[in-house]
Amino acid sequence: MSTKDEDKKLLMDLATLDDFAHINLASIMEMSNSLHFHKLEHTFREAAQAAESAGDAAAFKAFNVLAVVCSYHFNPSRPDTFSPQIVLKGKRTFIPSDYLGEQQGVLVQIAEQIDHPLLRARIADSCWYVNRKLYALAALASSSYLNAVELFFRRELLDQYESNFAVPYKVVDLIDRAFSIYASAGKRKDIPDSAKDILRLAYETAKDNECLVAFVRLSSIAQSNGLLEWQEIAAVAEALAQATQDKQYAETVKKVWLHAAHAYHKLKDKESVVRCQVGAAEQTLRMRDSVSAAMAKASWTRRAIGEFRAISGMAKRIELLREELQKYEDESLSEFGSFSVPIDLTDEHRATIEEFETLDVHEMLRRLAFICRAPDKIALHKNCLEKRNKYFLTSMLGKSYADERGKVIATAAHVPHGSEPSEEWFDHESLSEAGLHYHIAAKAFIQPACITMSRCQLIDDRHFEPIVCSSGFVPPGFEAIFSQGFSKFVQGDMVSAAYLLIPQLENALRHVLSSRRSNTAKLNSDLTQEDQSLKLLLKNYWEEIEQVFGVDNAYILHILFNLKGGPMLRHEVAHGKLSTAQCYEPSCIYACWFIFHLTCIPLAPQWSSLIAATIQEMAS
Repeated sequence: MSTKDEDKKLLMDLATLDDFAHINLASIMEMSNSLHFHKLEHTFREAAQAAESAGDAAAFKAFNVLAVVCSYHFNPSRPDTFSPQIVLKGKRTFIPSDYLGEQQGVLVQIAEQIDHPLLRARIADSCWYVNRKLYALAALASSSYLNAVELFFRRELLDQYESNFAVPYKVVDLIDRAFSIYASAGKRKDIPDSAKDILRLAYETAKDNECLVAFVRLSSIAQSNGLLEWQEIAAVAEALAQATQDKQYAETVKKVWLHAAHAYHKLKDKESVVRCQVGAAEQTLRMRDSVSAAMAKASWTRRAIGEFRAISGMAKRIELLREELQKYEDESLSEFGSFSVPIDLTDEHRATIEEFETLDVHEMLRRLAFICRAPDKIALHKNCLEKRNKYFLTSMLGKSYADERGKVIATAAHVPHGSEPSEEWFDHESLSEAGLHYHIAAKAFIQPACITMSRCQLIDDRHFEPIVCSSGFVPPGFEAIFSQGFSKFVQGDMVSAAYLLIPQLENALRHVLSSRRSNTAKLNSDLTQEDQSLKLLLKNYWEEIEQVFGVDNAYILHILFNLKGGPMLRHEVAHGKLSTAQCYEPSCIYACWFIFHLTCIPLAPQWSSLIAATIQEMAS
């Protein structure tokens, strides 16, 4: 990522047509035949360094511009197609609008000279993205994206990562973007036959090789562009779901069942809609059967009951599931403890980067989830007592805690020497030790891990979907919020991450407690009921929360999110008081990571069997 000074330097160092004449734009394929923008970016940065060492300033500038163009974060299905690769503390990497003006004019002129279709598409698309009057570049971008797909199937462009999927997610992204450009440019009715042939090839390949995620997306693209009818989609989707319902990841098979149900709904075939909805709900129960903990089984059973309730004629099935749910809830009462994954933690910032650089996405996410652990509560309290004995004069004074405006929001009374400190005293005294823990964890482990992940892989919302859909910590219906929050966190957009994730903590705790048959509603004096706040949840269900999450994690929940005088992140976010700068403080970074940690804890024993394969497909 570039600093402000480096940003200015790159923007001032315009790569002219003469500069690009120093590199052979018609031989980029010889430099790299990769299908991945990240690989192209690294290739151009290495070439720029080599040119600089050789004293070729013109080639250095040309390769630098190409590297920047390949560095944009690619979001083919969203309006913000190109966004910064990294956002950190008010700084960001480049976006296409940074190259408006003379530099864009040069890029427009060189686009057609480039032999590498993916680079040609990226230049044409990013220029058209900020100037919709460049109609010729819109057509060039679409045809180049599809040319890249065609070369992939001919094995002339290679997927950077080894994959068992005949149609990787990356290929579908390129097709999706090409057809989106046709639609945005008003060419939906004039799509070339060659483009339709490539889409049909990808669709048939995904269907024949049971690439379920690719099939769902490609069939949707084909239908919206008039290449497939709902009748064919319904029949093929149902057949694929039936063929894979016992051998592929349940959540993915479930999507195919729901895709078939949607197609039958379009055909007004109610009987088939019900049949496919039942198939989807059965996959939820299949997820239940793949876990061992009673609490997790109860969560999946509850989710299945909700799905069967949306299907007519399922009363008897629902009643049986309710009986099973009660059994699992009873069994869950005897379950307690915390999960842990051994990991070699080090204070060296570089060691974290080197550890993450070579990992696959699913392993990156697993290691990120367990890269730290909550500080030991007993050790914190022991340090508090040692400091009191060492600095006994200071310990004789009380403390007050003020907000950023100077208002006193909490006080901690002094404890006479020789007296037994209260729990509240320990809580406030632990804040400084915990603050040091947040700082070390954020600076030495979490931030370098996230930056390395964003540099080496294209981390997006979809990669977190298998995690949030499988975790008993995430309430049903909130999966997309958690996924987006986690992706923003990894990308370094802490403002979005904080305001997406921290408000979800209270409801997630309530969901977990409800899964253990704990009634978390309170009865008001007027006999109305409402959910208890985080403060009341921690007060009234403290022992149960310690059983579920472990003593140390429960303690961090209290002193990080709830305790007056501490960061009080739940309160600050709920009332809109957490400023932009505060979102980048170590305590906030740690808090967002901690929510990801709690989400992944229940999945640790089943990660390799349930989560890794689906994330790998998403990343392919």
